[in-house]
Amino acid sequence: MQEFQVPKEKASVLIEMPPHPPEPRYIFLSPLAQNHHGAETPSDIFNISKAFIPLFSAGGDVVLARHDAITWVMIGDPTRTEWYYFDARAGMPDAAIHIVFDTGGILDGRIALIGPTGGQRVQDIVNREEGFLHVERNDELFLVNLKRVVSITLKEG
Repeated sequence: MQEFQVPKEKASVLIEMPPHPPEPRYIFLSPLAQNHHGAETPSDIFNISKAFIPLFSAGGDVVLARHDAITWVMIGDPTRTEWYYFDARAGMPDAAIHIVFDTGGILDGRIALIGPTGGQRVQDIVNREEGFLHVERNDELFLVNLKRVVSITLKEG
């Protein structure tokens, strides 16, 4: 049966899924993505329209996490695993934002203003995105579940 298995790459993530504190987990990425060229990325996994996403613990236990219950995902080794986003954002302007979640938590970071000419405002980006939004904070990359966001404030700088 192993000849029918597709080799997948293990990728680390940190997941916030209240009421639990953030937990380290793993996901598995296919060498071929369904919606773009090249390997699958974490955002491909979290932006699917399935109710539950399989997450793996260090011990190998599998948790089926409800997609809408996840507040944010911090990507391990983001420039390697989320390569498609970094290719798309190269040379694009960005904006500083302050996010407030329905849990009361906050996240300050930057979003890349990726979009067509005339559609590169923060409002355009968050209204066009469905599911999880890329938010950068220093060298960290988060996927923020827009269904859990209460407000986004634009910041200077």
